[in-house]
Amino acid sequence: MPIGSKVFGILLSLFFLLSVSPASAEERSFEIGKVDIHAIIDSDGNMQITERDTYRFDGAFNGILVDLNTTGSDGIEQFKAYEVSERGNVPLEFEQSGDGASLQYKVYSNSVDTTKVFQISYIVKNVVQVYADTAELYWKFFDETNANALGMMNIEIELPVGVMKDEVTTFGHGPLDGSIQVEDDRWVLFQVDSLPANQMLETRVLFPTDTVLGSKRISDEPMLDKILEEERKWRSDDANLESSNDYTVPGALLLLLANLAAGFTIYIRYRKKPKSDWKGDYYRELPTDASPAVVSFLLNYRIEPRDLMATLLDFVRRKYVTMEKLSSPKIGDGKHDYSFKWMRKNTDGLLPHETMLLEWFFEEIGENDRVTFSEIRFEASLRQNFPGKWGEWKKKVENVVIERQYMRINSGIYRWVILAFLLQFFGFMFLATDDWRWLLICSFPLPFFKPKRYQRTKLGQTEYEKWKAFDRFLRAYSRIEKRDAMEVHLWDHYFVYAIPLGAAKKMIKDTRVKILNKADRNYVDTTLYHSTAILEFDHLTKLFKETVAESEKSVSSSSSDSGGWFSSGGGDGGGGGGRGAF
Repeated sequence: MPIGSKVFGILLSLFFLLSVSPASAEERSFEIGKVDIHAIIDSDGNMQITERDTYRFDGAFNGILVDLNTTGSDGIEQFKAYEVSERGNVPLEFEQSGDGASLQYKVYSNSVDTTKVFQISYIVKNVVQVYADTAELYWKFFDETNANALGMMNIEIELPVGVMKDEVTTFGHGPLDGSIQVEDDRWVLFQVDSLPANQMLETRVLFPTDTVLGSKRISDEPMLDKILEEERKWRSDDANLESSNDYTVPGALLLLLANLAAGFTIYIRYRKKPKSDWKGDYYRELPTDASPAVVSFLLNYRIEPRDLMATLLDFVRRKYVTMEKLSSPKIGDGKHDYSFKWMRKNTDGLLPHETMLLEWFFEEIGENDRVTFSEIRFEASLRQNFPGKWGEWKKKVENVVIERQYMRINSGIYRWVILAFLLQFFGFMFLATDDWRWLLICSFPLPFFKPKRYQRTKLGQTEYEKWKAFDRFLRAYSRIEKRDAMEVHLWDHYFVYAIPLGAAKKMIKDTRVKILNKADRNYVDTTLYHSTAILEFDHLTKLFKETVAESEKSVSSSSSDSGGWFSSGGGDGGGGGGRGAF
């Protein structure tokens, strides 16, 4: 072969390699949708950390990266990694690298186009600093070296035995929309909706010194007043920063045009409804096998107490649970109590929020696979675990909607639009001179274009149209299906979806007589249609609504008792690191 042909072939091969390889690299991506951390502080000042990270992989990956920083401690011990699956926690192999304070763990787990939950655990030695007047946990769980954004984050810190709720003072450093709750004696919960890349999340907890007598980090210096003053200053700095803006920027017309251009771009990308692939007046069968709670979130962008009831009644329909009315009135308004028994224990094929509901109600609240409604309501009245569980259950429903690609979350762009509006409006109003104050009108277009937090995808909009058509079918059933009686088992199936659709009461009114006239009298009396759930539907709905409302009151009261806040200060605590994949 001539030399010229060989050279041409080599150059052509290099061209294809250079053009194809970057594209294929860009095709893979991952996101960390949720991080749950449980940190236990013992009397020696050590911290046992158990962390669960939910990864979504698009493309092929070999595993995950865990970067940890030991600054402010005496090192990290007993690192372990697992993949959380239906079989339990499966141990994973890992490699440790790094020296000094920075450590990296490569955890191996081949993943291709899937969602996985990883659990890591380790012990941070001697992490609590004891001063003359307070003990302090000052720890960054993530720092500015974290190159990947993280989704919903819950950090639960369990303090040593003997710490009382009113002896705890808490502060967080990171996203300003974070929240802190001192849930009970010894328990502190830090929450943020999301953590952007290269931003830290730091916790600071002050508690009595006599609960960590074994700590080796001891100082005779009194520091409590100094710490509190430092935190107050950081909070004040944040308040001043939020109300500041550069009011001397010329070009009011350019600012207005920029806001309009940004607004129209946001509207087209984040607010405009995608076109549905289906159109019609009525849909005469169930559109999908989605659970009632998923349908509710798809239609309303939120979860309501009635969706909890619909899920429980769906278990009754599917024979996972039995339901009976008790003879003794135990509910506060004198109505009869209800008993539920978990009969079908195999949870294979259930969605995560469905499995959680069974375990929550029957194992954590009830006992021996049985729970009464009065027990559920009593658990809510204690104002301890119920609000957190309710929030976790709603989040699991949301995750199913996102995983099925019915919706996408626009939380990042939503906050930026609101922040841009507030900075412009209040900046010009309070900081500008009279000659420049009129520029605040340039910010007016922004609120009209702010994106919704949740946006339906094309698939989600299609399913939305089908479910709305199914809703119209249920409401018009007595008019458009005069000749055909609905079978009892079909009525049961439709009814659990009529609850989130808001058509349950009309369905009972319009179709019950027809079924009574034509249904098979020999049908076994185990259906929803023949149960007390139908006869006392209004009462059940009211009970679920009041139960959840009572528990949610505890959330606000817990938050007000925490005495802490999030600020953008800090950074001097120990720890740090980030998460990734390879």
